[in-house]
Amino acid sequence: MSLSSFLKEQSQELDKLQNEQVEVIAPTLEKCLQMAAAHLHRKSHELDYIVLKRGKKKLFGSEPWHIRASIIPEDTFLDELSELDKKLTGGTGKLVSKDLKEFLQPKDKDSKAVVQILRNGVYLTIYPPMGDGKTIDMAEVSRRLSVRGVSPVEEDQIKKILKEMKGEPIYISNMKPRQGAEGKMMLDISPDRMRAKITLVPPKPGGRDLEVKDVVNYLRNAGIKYGIKEEEIQRKLEDEYFNQPFTAAEGDPPLNGKNAQIIYHVRTQKKVVFREDESGRVDYKDMDLIENVVVGQLLAEKIPAERGKYGRTLFNELLPAKDGLDTELKQGKGTILSEDRTKLTAEVNGQVVYASGRLSVETVYRVNGDVGIKTGNVTFLGSVIITGNVEDNYSVKAAGNIEIYGTVQKANVEADGDIIIRQGVSGRDEARIESTGGNVIAKFIQNATVVTEKDVVVQEGILHCFVSAGGKVVSNGKRGQIVGGTIRAAEMIAAKVIGSSANPATELIVGTDPKVLKQISEYEEKLAENQDKFEQLTKSLKTLKARKENDPASFTQDHDQQLGKTAKAVEKLEVRIREYENEIQNLRTYMEERAANGKISIEKTLFGGVTLKIRSADFKTRNEIKHKTFVEENGAIRQLPYQDPEPDKKDWRKNRSRGK
Repeated sequence: MSLSSFLKEQSQELDKLQNEQVEVIAPTLEKCLQMAAAHLHRKSHELDYIVLKRGKKKLFGSEPWHIRASIIPEDTFLDELSELDKKLTGGTGKLVSKDLKEFLQPKDKDSKAVVQILRNGVYLTIYPPMGDGKTIDMAEVSRRLSVRGVSPVEEDQIKKILKEMKGEPIYISNMKPRQGAEGKMMLDISPDRMRAKITLVPPKPGGRDLEVKDVVNYLRNAGIKYGIKEEEIQRKLEDEYFNQPFTAAEGDPPLNGKNAQIIYHVRTQKKVVFREDESGRVDYKDMDLIENVVVGQLLAEKIPAERGKYGRTLFNELLPAKDGLDTELKQGKGTILSEDRTKLTAEVNGQVVYASGRLSVETVYRVNGDVGIKTGNVTFLGSVIITGNVEDNYSVKAAGNIEIYGTVQKANVEADGDIIIRQGVSGRDEARIESTGGNVIAKFIQNATVVTEKDVVVQEGILHCFVSAGGKVVSNGKRGQIVGGTIRAAEMIAAKVIGSSANPATELIVGTDPKVLKQISEYEEKLAENQDKFEQLTKSLKTLKARKENDPASFTQDHDQQLGKTAKAVEKLEVRIREYENEIQNLRTYMEERAANGKISIEKTLFGGVTLKIRSADFKTRNEIKHKTFVEENGAIRQLPYQDPEPDKKDWRKNRSRGK
């Protein structure tokens, strides 16, 4: 390279520096930045700076500030990453992180040559290209050596280093650095003594390059004892990051401990939540207002407060930090607090209630008014009390008891316990009342389906209903009617009046238990399924046996194994079929035994048109029958004098009237 070319290049570098940095003297730091921003055609926040001389206030006058301001290099990396973040994560910002940038390398990067003049000689490092990056050539390496003022080096040696591109310093010359031309550095320590910035000034041609130990010693001589970033210093030296400040040492700010917090695993506020089914339809009656929980369910947990972490300045001065504030996980009724007081679980099934900063589990859910548009459907893992009605097309389901002060209309009521309906059921053929483990008690039931494992007790009457009870069906009020429909009971049906003068179709069946009938039905389905399998496997077994007898030569070992497996499967199915048949027979026998004592009692009148069935016997009335009890004997229904179905209660009422 000629001297004129070299001088031209240096002039261009100088012009570039003048366009990217400027030294400013002004009365205040703010004024310095304003002037620098105007000169560089940038905004103040786009500038970095180092303080060459701090301003001082004096009694008379003041000394000005002297800074070197430079344009912060444009870094489009985070912009590109932001665009990628939008595509991949919907703009959550997870990809845009200061830490992440340090671990990502550009896909394509050109090869480069770094010349270092150290105390013992000259070193050359050739970094290989990355991706589709360009490879450096001999001319560019020679130019770099010339710019650094390195005397000619053997060309073969340079070619070898270029070919290998090891990315590590290789000793190429014993040239000693020129005195007074070495690289320099400037230091700026932030007022809070937490950050030290170094600006590296490149050496003049032939001058010695700075090394990491030079910068570290420079920092230590300035009193800095903590937070020196040797790896960052090494990187900046390798990248020839000149005339721009970078953070070479940084203290640790104090970190206040996080306050303790309570994480709730249940809703603490009632919010209407509508759910969609698989087809996307929303049931607006299912408002999900009740937060049901089960025994042992985790309701809330406490994350303990954290201790504060002390900070350190560059000069190893401790900076105090505050510990996080504690808070209490409060225990309410129906909950269990762990010994370490960090976990709250449900003690009972029921509804979570949040009040006064504590969670409780209530086993009774109370609806003040009607179940309807304001409440939505009610589903609760405890007992439910409703002071009003259950309106058309709504449902109430409870794991405990249900008590309804009003009426049930065309609605669905289900409970594991007792169902009490004080004003009765008027269902218009679409109401369903079902208890899987309790009684159904009502003032009246009309046009409804009632199924219970125990008793159905109705005061005024059962009108045109389907009723199935695992115990008794009793209508024992002043009117005490059963008119129309089908009434089934395992033990007894009793009423004052059954049927009416209009002779509606009324069927009374004693000796059927809905629970047992359901079990029999389930076993019959399983029996039929296994019988089908048995028939199929039996055919396969016969086919395999016939093939083995008729063509033993082609009957392989695999065929023989299949024959054995099929035979075992047939045996297992035979055993299973016998078990199902025995279970069905046992259940039928149990139901028959219970029905042996079954009876139908009419205190006043049994009208014509009523069919009575007890066990296998049946009887249809043609005329009115008064004050009778019907039982089954020897396959026929026999009439007996009326027997009170509740003699104990009758004696109690008599004694009470006599004042005993």
